[in-house]
Amino acid sequence: MRTLYLSIIFILITSITVMVNAFAQNETSYQELRHIIPKWLTTKSPLDQYSAGVSADIIVCQGDLHLIIKAKDNSPACVKSETVSRLLDLGWAKNTTSTIAGFLEQNYHNATYSNGTVVDSHDIDIQINTTESSPVVYFQTFFSNGTLYKSDTVQISDMQPDIYYKYHMDTKSNSYTSQEGFKTNIIYNNDSAVIFIPPVNESDDIFGVKEIYPTKKDGAQWYMNANNILNDTLFYTSPDPNATCNNPAICMQLYKNPTDDSWHAKRIDVPENEGTRLVVNSPPNTLWLNTEMTGYYKLQNSTHYPQEFTHVTRSGTPHTTVCHGYSYYPSITFDGNAEVQKSLYHAGDISSYSETFASTGVTTPLIDRWIGMKTMTYNIKNNTAVKFEIWTDEQDNNNWHKIFEQIDPGWPVPGNPAEQGCKNPTTGLAMNSNDIISWGGTEQQFRADNAEFDFKKLSIREIIPPIS
Repeated sequence: MRTLYLSIIFILITSITVMVNAFAQNETSYQELRHIIPKWLTTKSPLDQYSAGVSADIIVCQGDLHLIIKAKDNSPACVKSETVSRLLDLGWAKNTTSTIAGFLEQNYHNATYSNGTVVDSHDIDIQINTTESSPVVYFQTFFSNGTLYKSDTVQISDMQPDIYYKYHMDTKSNSYTSQEGFKTNIIYNNDSAVIFIPPVNESDDIFGVKEIYPTKKDGAQWYMNANNILNDTLFYTSPDPNATCNNPAICMQLYKNPTDDSWHAKRIDVPENEGTRLVVNSPPNTLWLNTEMTGYYKLQNSTHYPQEFTHVTRSGTPHTTVCHGYSYYPSITFDGNAEVQKSLYHAGDISSYSETFASTGVTTPLIDRWIGMKTMTYNIKNNTAVKFEIWTDEQDNNNWHKIFEQIDPGWPVPGNPAEQGCKNPTTGLAMNSNDIISWGGTEQQFRADNAEFDFKKLSIREIIPPIS
């Protein structure tokens, strides 16, 4: 009899293990997609994650809890392993393995019209785990009351796989539907995943400029002093400013325009890669890391054309030591291109810079018009890559849209920083020529070479990135 009891116990334990493993299979099948869910979101409840745009099958459970899918509405729950089999027997949970998962990567206002209509843009990342091949992915988007809003059919070959697929959708809505949000059902090979699209959470900074990504709680922030930008302990210029500078080789002309809150800067007819440097040191006991930098610029004159407006991010102090010359350089050229490159050490203007990654013709030439420029720099994939975005406000009317994005998975720079004695600040090991700058910088710069221009509303904020 004892042998029979042991056998029954063994069968029960085995059954529970199989059931838990069936659910755990999905928890390990979508690791690449799960890695891009922001860390702050993974600490929320399953329903909070689900409501924020995470499909049920990639919800992150805390501790030793296991993900299950509720049978009544396909929503997620996190339960103890010993509870799984009982919930299956009661029909409360489903023992299914989904082959498709999705995550709402970005959710932002793209335009607002005078009649109150809002255009929101949504970027959804999709991962498909199946050996079956269907040429088409179907998308059905519903209002919150269940009414169909729009349907879309996309060829799988058109979705540009990059570990996972990307789908972009725009929605037009009045204020009511913008407040309620949407729901998108993604269908592939008779399997599906539901992505909730919450209302866009948007706020303005102290200048009234829209913030694309939310400010990190207790994160560092800097805003230019519009009355006297020089009255700021975190701010300095290179070279020194002078309102009546007549020698651009040794000084920079800088003064406040008398009719508004903008400032005028001029450093022109100097060597090709020299010019205005408006430098913001990181606040005490912190470093600039995942940031949204904003500035408005009006180009009046330039030599060595084309040059560019550049937001230098995650920078050391490159002119103090060779090894502090690490920086990223997202830019908009004066003739309308977007680009980014990096340096890992400062060994001259050419020898230590990576290849330039660019998109041409993303905007019209910048001469004699105001343009808003935002650059976002943030870590992704568990700090193994860095992503850049460039956004513009083309008409100086607070209507922002993204014109460029790029990822640094390890761009190489010429030479060998280790030969200069440079070390990676995160590891303490010798710096490699293809290291990413995953660490924070002691300063960031608003930069323009060989240019005379006006500027206003400069700011830097530590943000909660859309991807972590």
